[in-house]
Amino acid sequence: MEPDDTRLLNASSVSNDNELFAGLYAELKKIAAGRMAAERLGGILDATALVHEAWLRVQNSGPEKWRDHKQFFAAAAEAMRRILVEAARRRLAAKRGGGEPVVPLDGIDLSAPVNDERLLGIHEVLDQLEAEDEIKARIVKLRFFSGMNHDEIAALLGVNPKTVRRHRELAQIWLYRAMEKKT
Repeated sequence: MEPDDTRLLNASSVSNDNELFAGLYAELKKIAAGRMAAERLGGILDATALVHEAWLRVQNSGPEKWRDHKQFFAAAAEAMRRILVEAARRRLAAKRGGGEPVVPLDGIDLSAPVNDERLLGIHEVLDQLEAEDEIKARIVKLRFFSGMNHDEIAALLGVNPKTVRRHRELAQIWLYRAMEKKT
């Protein structure tokens, strides 16, 4: 998406401009596919559903006018993160019975993945990091939840890729320590 496409993005209906919509959709689909590759199999969401849900949320809660395409993609990445966290919470609630009657499972060996619990833990400590250092938190969100590489994040934030790498490494250490405290 070119920077001058921001005026088109701010048009009353992006979906009426097929070329712009196709470009935005393709970019969001690439981000979602990268993120979904890390998700556990058999989830309710796939990359297409994630893009559609994120698109609706960005459309319904976005600003009156987008400053630039970077702001749009950052909002979309944040929407995807929230959708994945909500899905993890729903799966954990269902795993704990979701209000269904308790059935004894004596003698049955069930193993449950910890991905959802880990995702929620990361979400909590990421909120703490965001309160302390917003730029590091944004880098982690864009890397972990959007699957962007250092160069893409640097372009989005308008900083040097080495700066992104340094901030990500420091954030990783901070998050690791925060997660260790939780366990």
